[in-house]
Amino acid sequence: MAYDYGSESLGIRNPFKTEGLLRAIRGFLVCLLGIYPLLQVMSVITQDQVLAWMYAAVGFVLLTGGLSALGGGIFQMLRFFVGRSVPTSLARNYSKSEQETAKLEQAHYQGIDLEAMLMGRKNKTFVEPEGFISRLVHTLVPKLIFLPYPLRNLAQRFAGALIATAVALVAYALTAFVCVTGLAGNTGDILLPFFSFVLMVYLIVTWRAARTVYRKAERAIESQGNFKLAKIIAFAILAPVLLGLAINRLLQQRDVALLVADLQGGELASFAILPQLLLVLLFATISGALTLLLLQQRTALVKAQTKVSEYRANWQENIHPRELFVNIDNIVMANRRHKEIPNRVYRELTPELNEQSASKGDFSGEVMIETQPAYTPIEHTAIFKLLRLCSTMLGQILLLVGPIILFYLLSESELIVKLIREFMAIQWSGIVVVQQFTVTLFNEAQFMITLLFSWLICSSFGRLLENYSHTFWAELNFDSLLVYLKCEGTYTESKLTTGKGIYDSTSSENYVMRSSLTPWIISSRIMTSTFADSGNKNIDYPRYILEMEDNPEEMQAILDDIRSFLSDRETIASIKNSQDLSNTERIYQINQQSRAMPVTSDQGILASPQQDADASLSLDKP
Repeated sequence: MAYDYGSESLGIRNPFKTEGLLRAIRGFLVCLLGIYPLLQVMSVITQDQVLAWMYAAVGFVLLTGGLSALGGGIFQMLRFFVGRSVPTSLARNYSKSEQETAKLEQAHYQGIDLEAMLMGRKNKTFVEPEGFISRLVHTLVPKLIFLPYPLRNLAQRFAGALIATAVALVAYALTAFVCVTGLAGNTGDILLPFFSFVLMVYLIVTWRAARTVYRKAERAIESQGNFKLAKIIAFAILAPVLLGLAINRLLQQRDVALLVADLQGGELASFAILPQLLLVLLFATISGALTLLLLQQRTALVKAQTKVSEYRANWQENIHPRELFVNIDNIVMANRRHKEIPNRVYRELTPELNEQSASKGDFSGEVMIETQPAYTPIEHTAIFKLLRLCSTMLGQILLLVGPIILFYLLSESELIVKLIREFMAIQWSGIVVVQQFTVTLFNEAQFMITLLFSWLICSSFGRLLENYSHTFWAELNFDSLLVYLKCEGTYTESKLTTGKGIYDSTSSENYVMRSSLTPWIISSRIMTSTFADSGNKNIDYPRYILEMEDNPEEMQAILDDIRSFLSDRETIASIKNSQDLSNTERIYQINQQSRAMPVTSDQGILASPQQDADASLSLDKP
């Protein structure tokens, strides 16, 4: 949407300054972590080129991520450009002055939807949830259905990740029971570490998917149904079985069986899943508590009213039907513009006149107009603001922990490289040396994998908190007046003549359109919501109707304006300039003189008008 500058500001300020500042601080710190390995490359390359490349790769990754966060944070703190065409119209805007903007908008409703909402006293924004998980979430939080789509989808995504985590943990508990009790046979000692690894990968993938907030989710409610729950349960049941079959098949190979026997004979450390599992549960609990409290604070502000003001009557007026629609569009609603911004026209002014004969017919027409939405900040509680700030800060802290873990992995990488070089330097390697090297390498690699999992867990939940809190920062509310007029009736034409007298030649003849009007006017003061973003399309996103309140005072003011227009109209043509008025006075004086002339004694009857004129001409002669 184009930036249309006006001298009057709409009062919309940048809502992302605090969030951008925290993000920029995190990006600056990550940049410092990335610069240090790059500075060490020159000193390390003379000793070991492999380590030098590792330092360069880690430093490049950290510096790239830090610059991205720093740039994004600074970008969020820059000026928030808002034109006079924002926010997006509810439906297709047919206003003549806004045709270019209307082509770029993606309206959420249609004109027929708005008419149905006003007529039926209902709100089509509050759609029914689909699927088991969606219905479960909306049952636990009843007022969630009255929130905008992004917040509802956010809650459903988090609930879906929680259910997936719970089912996976139950499946892991069953697998662990089978392995520990010996029901899995000889593969139990190997199956449990493998399934622990798969469980952590599954949990990380699950929460990384839950962290995403799609822009397309702003237009509809996502379905979290039985199919997704079935996939979760199927994976939890089939994963242990498939892993067991795969391990049994591998153990049938002689070389693999000997290697496994040797590893089991050495001091092989088992995969430690408990720290990562506790980390996932801890962050899931904290994230869930913050999200639930934020949603609870937001739902406390919900009114969910669907009230309108309505007027129906029958008028008998001397007016052409088209004039009524033109007056409502060009005068009545134009006087109610917000900061002189053109109104949004959702039902175009197209009255239809059906002329049945030369002097009578019927008509019908309708128009739907919304005034320019006025920005109305949400009055959030202090607890909500504190929770939103804490959620953003915790997200940035977790996103900072990930690069710190990656930075720490450099020292572990040095140990592995050193271990491999020492093993390669040995000329003869006996079975004992190979076994020790394999066990040591496996344990070190397992420790690195543990650190890598910790990094991914912190990154996933940090991004989740960042995206979720960003949604709460981004909500903007607007207030506007939505008016729908439908008028039908009949009209007849009659001739009205005034000013005729016996001797007076000045008169007025007018053709008057007598109309029987049946207007139906519905208006509502609506509260709408949209979600902003940083960049060129900062408020170019769908807008939702959340509340509809009746407005009897505004309705009465509209009716008074229409009545004033009808009562002040002139039916009889009159003289409105001084020259025509002077000419009329001269004609009147001549007529007065001609009628005031006396009758002569030799005339027994009244003089004819022709004789009066001749006598008047003879008097003018010298």
